[in-house]
Amino acid sequence: MKRALLPLSPLIASSNVCYRPSVLSGLRPRLCLSMQRTTPTSVPFTRTLHVLRKPPVTWPEPSVWQFISSRISQATHRSGISRGRVGGGYGGGPQGPWQRFRARVNAIPNDYIFWGIIGLNGVVFASWQFAWAKYQSTGDGSSYTWMLKNFISSSENMHAGRWWTLVTASFSHENTMHILFNGFTFYFMAPLVLSILGNVGFLGLYLGGGVVSSLTGIAWRNYNQSGNRPQRSGSHGASGAIYSVVSFFACVAPTATFGLFGIIPVPAWALVTGIFLYDGYSAMNQHRVGTDTAGHIGGLLAGIGYFVAKRFRIF
Repeated sequence: MKRALLPLSPLIASSNVCYRPSVLSGLRPRLCLSMQRTTPTSVPFTRTLHVLRKPPVTWPEPSVWQFISSRISQATHRSGISRGRVGGGYGGGPQGPWQRFRARVNAIPNDYIFWGIIGLNGVVFASWQFAWAKYQSTGDGSSYTWMLKNFISSSENMHAGRWWTLVTASFSHENTMHILFNGFTFYFMAPLVLSILGNVGFLGLYLGGGVVSSLTGIAWRNYNQSGNRPQRSGSHGASGAIYSVVSFFACVAPTATFGLFGIIPVPAWALVTGIFLYDGYSAMNQHRVGTDTAGHIGGLLAGIGYFVAKRFRIF
C-alpha cells in the first residue's frame, strides 16, 4: 500500500501569498509573494517551470525584516521562539549542546536541506529498482526483502523492533509516478515553508509529519484488519510528510491562492479542507485501497498541530 499523493503541484499555475495589515499589523503595506510561470530563458539551467522552485533565500532585506517582525513570524520563525525557561531553554542554556546543535544545523544553507531531502528520496527509489531488478534477473530476493524490512511502515516491522521505518518510509517510493507526484509537490511547497521555519524547524515538521503519518496508517490498518490475523500490509511514500508541510503553510497563509488546473482559484484553507474530507471519506469507506488515506490524514493533522505548537510556543 502506498501513500499516493494527489497530483496537486502540476495543477498549480500561480500562488500569491498576501499577509494583510489587519492580520499582521507589523507589515505596511501588505507583503505579497508571487509565484508565476516563466519562460525557459528566464531561469538558469534546466529549471523552467517556476520562478520560486529554488528556495527563496535572496528576498530583499526590508521584506525579510518586515516578515520576521510580524506576529506570525513570532509564532513560527526560529528567531521568534522563546521557551520561557531560565538559562535559555533545553540543552543547558543558550550555549548548551542542543542550542549549539540547532545553530550548526541552521547555519547550513537552505539549498542543502532542500536538495538533500530530494536526493535521499532519489537514492531510496534507485535502491528499490536495483533490488527488484536483481530479484528478476537472478532470483535472489534478499535485497528486496531488506528494503521491505527497512523502508516500509508496517505493524510487522514495528513488532520486530524496526522502529526507524516510521521515518525511512517517508523517503521511500517504489513506483515512478509516485515519486514524481510527491517530488513535484515538495518542489513547489517546501521552499517557502523552509524559509519561514529555518532548517531545524522544517526538519522537525517534515520528519515529525512522516512519523505521525506512518503511525496513523498502522493504527488504522490494525483497526480494520479481520479477526486476529497479523497485519501483512504496509505503506511508504513522502506524501504524509509533504501533507504536513502543505497544511502548515495553509495555517500560516490560509488565503494564499492556488490556480487549480490553472483556471480555478482555490484558497489554501479550502484546498487542505478538501483533501482532508476526500481522504477521510476514502478511509472510512475503504475506497482507494491501494492508498494509505489514513496516513494522509495523519500528515495533515501533524502540520496543523505543529503550527499550533509554534503559535503558542510549546516548543
